[in-house]
Amino acid sequence: MIKRDIIAQRCARLAVVLAVTALALSACSFGKPDIASVPAHPTFELDVKPLLADHCLLCHGYPATRGAPTSFRLDVYTSPDGFPSARQEAERILSSINRGKMPPSAKWGDGVGTNGKAMLQNWATDGYPD
Repeated sequence: MIKRDIIAQRCARLAVVLAVTALALSACSFGKPDIASVPAHPTFELDVKPLLADHCLLCHGYPATRGAPTSFRLDVYTSPDGFPSARQEAERILSSINRGKMPPSAKWGDGVGTNGKAMLQNWATDGYPD
């Protein structure tokens, strides 16, 4: 009987630990929510840069962190130091996002979102305005 009580206590403790862990994980955000609406004619400064700040610049800012390549900068429209910038990398940004390659959190269901992708596509259609 004592052995059953010990097992029951351990199971109860484990259930509490699992419930607290699930609650903590549900409160965490692996990424930012999708943008609320899609601008018809987005610009880099007003629309694209905030999206990149929410989803990309943690790694692809300046300086690059977390093992991101240091050969380009997504924090500026045109780069003052000669590295390819967000404008020059725009097609690659859109392609990586559409394929689900970036941001890495997209693998778990987060990412730029449908509206964010549509906004980037509108930016591309308009010729990537600053």
